[in-house]
Amino acid sequence: MVYPTEKHPFEALTSIDERVDFVHEQVDYVHNQLVASQLALNQLLEKEGMPPMTAVTREVVLRVTVQPLTGTRLARPSPLTGRIVQIVRHWPDGCDGNVDLAIGHKDTWVLPNTTDNYVALNNATPVLTIDEPIEKGEEIWMIVRNGDGVNPHTITATVVIEGE
Repeated sequence: MVYPTEKHPFEALTSIDERVDFVHEQVDYVHNQLVASQLALNQLLEKEGMPPMTAVTREVVLRVTVQPLTGTRLARPSPLTGRIVQIVRHWPDGCDGNVDLAIGHKDTWVLPNTTDNYVALNNATPVLTIDEPIEKGEEIWMIVRNGDGVNPHTITATVVIEGE
């Protein structure tokens, strides 16, 4: 076996405390470089009249088990002010188009985008890419209706938000 002749920069450090301090310094350095490059990029975008790059992405997961022939509404607050950029829904195998779903925020129906309409699939995890403005604290909701007269179903929707 041939061992590399190069050594890691922290191998000369003798204690774990010294090594942890070294790693923290490196992480801080990289973080500062990323922040500086994002600031410079945002300044260039502003100069060109374009919106700045979003700095934060958060997911809001809505998951509920609905008993046969029942429905429910589940809601969570938006953690950011920004834009909903993606909605990922999941219907497990066995739904057979019997489980209706609608997703929105505040008074806006996003999926489908027509009020009081629903979508239903089976064994599917479709991804919807959108660009919908949202405010921090605004309610993100999901309505699920189980038309299956025998089985409960667990439905999940993940709403991806980019913002500040």
